[in-house]
Amino acid sequence: MDSDDKTSKQNDLDNDWENFIKEEGLVNYNKIPIERAEIKGWVKIAFWFLRIYIIIMVVLVIIGFYRVH
Repeated sequence: MDSDDKTSKQNDLDNDWENFIKEEGLVNYNKIPIERAEIKGWVKIAFWFLRIYIIIMVVLVIIGFYRVH
């Protein structure tokens, strides 16, 4: 019974929010799709170096655990 009560309260809150947006003439930012920014320039290079660094560190950790007796 508690889950039904929580669901109905959530639905009421959603309906109240939708009504508030309509009455006030506001923009509902939850409905606007967000586009990902394109990564360019030195940031793209930095991310590639970070990926390479992580791979090297993982390989070194594996080698380190392999050599432990």
